[in-house]
Amino acid sequence: MTSLWRRRNLGLLLGGVLALAVIRGCWFKGEESRQRPPVPVRLSEARIGELPLTYPITGEVTALASAAIQPQVGGVLQQVHFREGDEIRAGAPLFSLDPTPFQAALGQARASTAKARARLQEAEAQAHRSQTEARAAAVRAERYGRLRTQGAVSQDQAEQYRSDAEALTASARSSRSGIVSARADLAAAQAAEAVARLNLSRTTIRSPIQGRTGQLKVTIGNLLREGQGQTLLVINQFEPIQVRFSVPQDRLSDVRPGQRLTLSDGRTGVVSTLDNSIDPSTGTTLVKASFNNRDRRLIPGQFVKGELRLGTLHQVVLVPETSLQRGQKGPFVWIAENRRARPRPVQTGAMANGQVAILRGLNAGDRVITQGQFALSPGSPIRITTPANDNRAP
Repeated sequence: MTSLWRRRNLGLLLGGVLALAVIRGCWFKGEESRQRPPVPVRLSEARIGELPLTYPITGEVTALASAAIQPQVGGVLQQVHFREGDEIRAGAPLFSLDPTPFQAALGQARASTAKARARLQEAEAQAHRSQTEARAAAVRAERYGRLRTQGAVSQDQAEQYRSDAEALTASARSSRSGIVSARADLAAAQAAEAVARLNLSRTTIRSPIQGRTGQLKVTIGNLLREGQGQTLLVINQFEPIQVRFSVPQDRLSDVRPGQRLTLSDGRTGVVSTLDNSIDPSTGTTLVKASFNNRDRRLIPGQFVKGELRLGTLHQVVLVPETSLQRGQKGPFVWIAENRRARPRPVQTGAMANGQVAILRGLNAGDRVITQGQFALSPGSPIRITTPANDNRAP
């Protein structure tokens, strides 16, 4: 009995000691928690504003017009009228070929034209004589026909004059055909002269567009041949210039001509055209944007990055992107309430210019923590290192 009583007293004693230790530990832990130093943070106020909707693009700069200069007649290159990299206007001379054989061909064509014109004049004069004679013969035949009916001349004489009139009429008809043939010969000669004149003009090769010259691929003294695909020079138009990029088919309905495209260096252009089909291998559509490029900094073949402005969200709650955190249950932000940090789940929308649209979870005026979040836990005391900034969209 005494042993049992002792064991009970010993158990009660140990239980009391254990309870005292637990209470003491919790007490000190609470004291330690209350004495934890505040976490330094920076704040920003949620505000109502507008947020531009953008789509990132990677595009290639291409020239609106590009001309590969090739000779249209063959000959020896005599002169180059530009330097590589020059800005030239449309119609400016680029190359001069030896014109001597083409001048001779033009002279020969002019002589042929003069001969054809002389033959035409001769044919017209002959036709005029034949027509005059035919008319006179017809008058005589008619007069002798009347005399025959009166018995003044014989039948043979009247028939002779009638036959002469018919022969001269046929001759006049033939002379008119000669005029037609002579006119055709003259037209052919004039066409040959025009071709010779055109070939002579082509010995001076001119720029078809305004732009910048590239690398010269021939030198003076080279023999140029027509129709062999010999490229002498490539000219690219620099002002304006265009950027080509692709947009996925699920975003195509948001893209329209006239929308603004901003490159990473700050240059702005506008969407000019959209292709009329979707590439089945990539599921994208080609879009072109035009830039004025007055400083000639955009060069054909250059790859650029930028953002396409799709539209604007109006009257939405905005906070800095730096305030947005992601947890196991989705995005959230830390809210400053009574000098303590509280997590709050949010539903986010579009992001642009360092701002994120909050569709649900925040109200205008809520103070969100933008710096120092990684040292926070729910209910952590905070110390504001800077005043709450205005948080206006740049």
